[in-house]
Amino acid sequence: MTRAMKKDELRYPGAHPAVWLIGLYILSRLCFFAAGVRFDLEPIATSWQILDPVLLRENLAESLFYMPGQPPLYNLIIGWVLKLGNDPLTLTIAFRTLYSAMAITSVLLLYSLVHKLTDSVKLAFGVATLFMLTPALVLYEAIPYYTLMILSLLGTIAWLFHLCMERFTFARAFAMFLAMAALIYTRSMFQWQWFVVLALFCALVLPGYRKAVFAAAVIPLALVFALYGKNVMVTGHFATSDWMGMSLSKLTTLAIDKPERQRLVDAGELSDMALMDFPFNTPEAYADIFDDVEPTGITVLDQKRKSTGHVNYNHLAYADVSEQALEDAIASVRIHPEVYLQSMGTAWLMFMRPSSDYPFLQDNRAAIEPYSRVFSLLLAGQPKYPTEPKFDLEAGQIGILVAIGYTLAVLYGLYLLIRCAIKRRVSAVEATLIFLWLNIMYVSVIGNAFEVDENQRFRFSVNPFIAATLAVMATRALNRVRGRDSL
Repeated sequence: MTRAMKKDELRYPGAHPAVWLIGLYILSRLCFFAAGVRFDLEPIATSWQILDPVLLRENLAESLFYMPGQPPLYNLIIGWVLKLGNDPLTLTIAFRTLYSAMAITSVLLLYSLVHKLTDSVKLAFGVATLFMLTPALVLYEAIPYYTLMILSLLGTIAWLFHLCMERFTFARAFAMFLAMAALIYTRSMFQWQWFVVLALFCALVLPGYRKAVFAAAVIPLALVFALYGKNVMVTGHFATSDWMGMSLSKLTTLAIDKPERQRLVDAGELSDMALMDFPFNTPEAYADIFDDVEPTGITVLDQKRKSTGHVNYNHLAYADVSEQALEDAIASVRIHPEVYLQSMGTAWLMFMRPSSDYPFLQDNRAAIEPYSRVFSLLLAGQPKYPTEPKFDLEAGQIGILVAIGYTLAVLYGLYLLIRCAIKRRVSAVEATLIFLWLNIMYVSVIGNAFEVDENQRFRFSVNPFIAATLAVMATRALNRVRGRDSL
């Protein structure tokens, strides 16, 4: 420990910053509760990603094994909580406790990471506190989405990576790769290629431990491929989700003007499905496809609607729907590449919106609107605050400061990558910053290439990585200025 670091800690008001952060978290959440923020149980019945609550309670194992629409870990957690019973108060307390635990874990991981990267307790405490108080974290921890699971898993992965860079042990590497496998089992955006690239990067920056790195990755990677193999058995598709075609169609096929789509259908270049205005349609809209699918005897694959009345997108027929949508999407990109490029441009603009600008957060967001408005203006730099956020992007809703901060973090990570490649050496801090950059770029590029509408939610998961990178940039810039002043 350096003298500067000791001095910083001695000046810091309190021996245990984590205790202060936990205390501030509890106090702030009590204030937000008083303002009207409540945990929203409605998505349990309505969310596409969540299985039928009845199946989660009564037939959890079979439903998780056969579900093709999403990786199973998220629904496993939801199912465990739902087994507590039907009482709304009990479920609210259980979910609130679980999501609060993930939120404060993410805050503490951010604090620890910034502390390790900058050697400053004060800066780490400030960054973690600011992230803790962002409206986005307040709102996403009050709804049973997988957003908080992704946030906490990514934070855990980055923290474990830096521990490996500080002092490599097989246990730390294995835990990191296991967390990476868990993330793939949670969110379909993260695929085996992401795992392999990061594993190769770990081996590259830990040359003395390459055999141990690969050995630590073997079992977690095998678990990942087991998920792919299971889905091949169920749907015939080597993927963790069979919804990609429907998602991609929003940026491609359905973004083409209706008259042009009609012309392409008449010419036989697109299927009749291309004339629909929404990719995740009801079973009745795909009657021909559904009629061709034989019942399997597995409820999660056979039921057209859940017990709540909402569509079951895990019906086996949706695998064929998505496959046809993917064929149309590929054809649309070939015929009208400019449409896809324009859609990606829109996705990137949405990516820069404040993460709290998400329609399904509206009720809780309205409860803290003055607070949210101030953060959107001062922290995100959003010129026009939408009182009722919509999926459609409107002028003035981009967070200017968000875009600037993101751009600086990306450019700095790229600079470090090039510099370290030229010098052929890398420190623990630089390796960690490049590791963060790789994840930022993966989420940015993949998320905006295959989805449009909720892109600001994608960025939320890497906001701590962006914040940590900016904290290091600020620290190094300040140190340089001080160094010049002292000459």
